[in-house]
Amino acid sequence: MPTLSDSIVSSSSRKLAIRVRPDLKARRQRYQGRVYWVVKDPVGLQYFRFEEEEFAILQMLDGDSSLDEIAERFEADFPPQTIRVEELQNFIGMLHRSGLVLSDSPGQGTQLKERRDERKRKELIGAASNILAFRFRGFDPERILNWLLPVGRFFFSGPMTAFNLLLVSCALTLVMVEFDLFRSRLPSFHTFFNAQNWLALGATLAVTKVLHEFGHGLSCKHFGGECHEMGVMFLVLTPCLYCNVSDSWMLPSRWKRAAIGAAGMYVEVVLASIATFVWWFSEPGWLNYICLNVMFVSSVSTIMFNANPLLRYDGYYILSDLMEVPNLRQKATDILNRKLRKWCLGLEEPDDPFLPKRHQALFALFTVASFLYRWVVLLSILYFLNKVFEPYGLKVIGQTIAMASIWGLFAAPLWKGYQFFKVPGRLTKMKRLRMYVTLLVVAAAFAAVLLVPLPSHVYCPFEVQPRGATSVYVDSPGRLVEVNVEAGDPVEVGQLIARLENEPLQMEILKLESQLAAYETELKSLQRLRLHDASAAMEVDVVEEKIAAAKDQLAQQRDEYARLTIKAPVSGVVIPPPPAPEHKTDPEVELPEWFGSPLDPENRGALLNPEGPRNMLCQIIDPQAWDAVMVIDQDDVDLVQEGQRVQLLLEEAAWHEFDSKIDHRATDAMDSTPMRLASTSGGPVPAQAEPDGVIRPLNTSYQATAPLDAAGGLLRSGLTGIARITTPKRTLGQRLYRYLSRTFNFEI
Repeated sequence: MPTLSDSIVSSSSRKLAIRVRPDLKARRQRYQGRVYWVVKDPVGLQYFRFEEEEFAILQMLDGDSSLDEIAERFEADFPPQTIRVEELQNFIGMLHRSGLVLSDSPGQGTQLKERRDERKRKELIGAASNILAFRFRGFDPERILNWLLPVGRFFFSGPMTAFNLLLVSCALTLVMVEFDLFRSRLPSFHTFFNAQNWLALGATLAVTKVLHEFGHGLSCKHFGGECHEMGVMFLVLTPCLYCNVSDSWMLPSRWKRAAIGAAGMYVEVVLASIATFVWWFSEPGWLNYICLNVMFVSSVSTIMFNANPLLRYDGYYILSDLMEVPNLRQKATDILNRKLRKWCLGLEEPDDPFLPKRHQALFALFTVASFLYRWVVLLSILYFLNKVFEPYGLKVIGQTIAMASIWGLFAAPLWKGYQFFKVPGRLTKMKRLRMYVTLLVVAAAFAAVLLVPLPSHVYCPFEVQPRGATSVYVDSPGRLVEVNVEAGDPVEVGQLIARLENEPLQMEILKLESQLAAYETELKSLQRLRLHDASAAMEVDVVEEKIAAAKDQLAQQRDEYARLTIKAPVSGVVIPPPPAPEHKTDPEVELPEWFGSPLDPENRGALLNPEGPRNMLCQIIDPQAWDAVMVIDQDDVDLVQEGQRVQLLLEEAAWHEFDSKIDHRATDAMDSTPMRLASTSGGPVPAQAEPDGVIRPLNTSYQATAPLDAAGGLLRSGLTGIARITTPKRTLGQRLYRYLSRTFNFEI
C-alpha cells in the first residue's frame, strides 16, 4: 500500500502547472550587505522582497518543470544548499496566495474571489479599528504628476533645496529670538479652535496635506519611480489626499528612498516657514489668520505625526530605509513576541532567518515605545477633540469617537492573542510555572494600576478679579462729557472721576427755577393786596403750597444734577469695568450702543444710564488685593473643598506659577459667566449670550476663589489662566468607576 511520502514523491515528478506571472517587475538590491530582489505586482501595486535563492525558484516556475527538476536546478545553482519537496510546496503555496504565479488548474476563479473577499474584510476591519485615519482608493495620478514634473524637478533641485533650508532656518531663528513676542501674539486655544475657525482650519489641513502628498509623488517621479494610486484619506475627521509611493522600494539607493519619504514634510516645513514670515509681518486679518492656520497644521503634524518614527508615517519609513530593515515594525514586534513567549510561556521557537540578529533588545524597546506613543497620540487627539466640542455641547461626539478609537487599539491585540492560543497543542507546550508566574505578575500590575492611589487634580479656568473692589456706578442718566482719570490712576476720596451732562435735566431745573421765581413774585403781590382784597388773602395759601412743591421738585432735580458729577467714594486705584459687548444694530432703526469701557476716549459723549447692565463707570481697588475666580464644572465640583491647594498659571505669564489655597467655594450655581472666560469671547467656558446681554453658562458651573499674591506687579483685572486644584488621591479604578457612572445611567 503506497504511503503519503510515496504519493508526494510520485507527484513531485509530474509537470507543475504553475508559472510565474510575465508582467512582474523585479529589481536587484542590497540590504545590509546581502542581495535581495524586490518584485512589483503592477496590477495590485504590491511589493515583495525575496532572497536570491527564493527569487531563483520564482523564475524557475515556467509551467513545464516538475518539483524534482526545480529542486535539482536549485541545488545545482546554490551549492551546498539543499531543499526538500515539502519546502518547495510551502513556498509555491505562499507565492500563489500572494498572486505572483498563475495556474491552469480548474477552480482558480473561486480561490481568487475568496482571496479578494478576505483582503477586503481585513481592510474593513483595519479601517474600523482606526476611525481617526482611514483611506478610500481614488485614481491614477500618473498624468497629473507627469504634467507637474518640471515644477517638481525645480523644487527638489540642489540649489532650490539649499535655499529652502536657509528659509526654514531663518524662520526658526525668528521664532526663537522673538519667542516671547511671538507667543503673546498667538490666540488662546478656544479662540483658535472655535466653531468660526473650524472650516478654515479644516480647509488648511486639507490643502497642506494635498501639497504634502504631491510632494511625495513628485519626488518619487523625480528619482525615477512611479505613482499609480492617489485617493482620499480622512485624517482626524478632515478629508485629505494620500499618495501611494510604494514604488520607491524599487529604487536601489536607500538615500533616494529616504528622500521620497521626507519630501512631504519638506513641502510642509517650507510652507510653514513662508507662512511664519507672512504672519509675522502682516496686520490682523484673513491673510494673517490663514498663515497662522498653516503654521499650526504644518508644524504640529510634522513634529507629532510625520517625523516621528514611532508612528507608521514618513519618519517610520525613513528610518526603515536608512537602517535597511524592511517591515521594521513587524520585525520588531515579532522579536518582542518571541522574547515574551520564551520568557513568559517557556516556548522555544526556531530562529527566523529574516529577523535582525543584532540589537534585538533595541527592536523590542522600539515596539514598546511605539505602542505607548500611539496611546499618547490617541489620547491627545481625543482630549483635543473633546475640548473643541465641549463649548458647543457636543462632547457626546468626542466620547463616541473615543470609544471607537480605544476599542480599535484593544481589539487587534485581543484577536491576535485568541488566534495564538487557539492553535492545537499550543497550551501543552507551555511551561506551567512560567505561565502562572506571568499571570500573577500581570494581575499584580493591573491591581497596582487600578488600586494604588495616585495624585489627583481638577483643572479649571480662572479670571483675575480685584478683591473687595468698590464699584462706581452711574446714579443719574446723562452723556459722558468729561473723564478725569484713566485705568491704573490712583485716586483719593472725593476726587473727581467723571462728569455727565443731561440737557433735559438742565432745562427742567431752569424751568422749575423760573416757575419758583414767578410763584414768589405772585406771592409778594398777593401779600400786598390781601389787606384790601379778601380774595387775595385766600390765594396766598395756594401759592405758598405751589412754592413749597416747586422747591421740593427743584431740590430733587438739583440733587440728581449733582449726581452727574461722579467722585471717588474711597481711595485706591482705578480699573475699568467689565467691557460691554458690541451689539450690531441697524442704524436706520435704532441708534448704536457704546461698547468697551466708558473710560475709553472713543466713548466720550456716550449715554450712560443707571438702569441696565452698562451702569458701571469704573472700579476702585486695592492694588495689592487680588482673587483668582475659578469656574468649576459640576462634574468636578464635589471634589473641590475649601482649603485645598491650587496652582495658578496665567496665559500671559506662563513662566510664573502662583500658589494659593481655595478660601471659598460657592454652593449655588453661577447665573452668568465672566465675559473673558465665555466661549462667546473665545474662552474655555461653554456659554451663550442672552438678549438682555447677560452671558449664561451652558453647563451647570460653580465659582471658587483663591487669593493671589500681587508681588512682582504681574496682576491686573481680567487676566485669565488655568488653575490646577490638588484634590485627594484617587486610584485609576475610582476614576474609571466615576467616569462610567457619570457617562451612563445604570438605573432601571
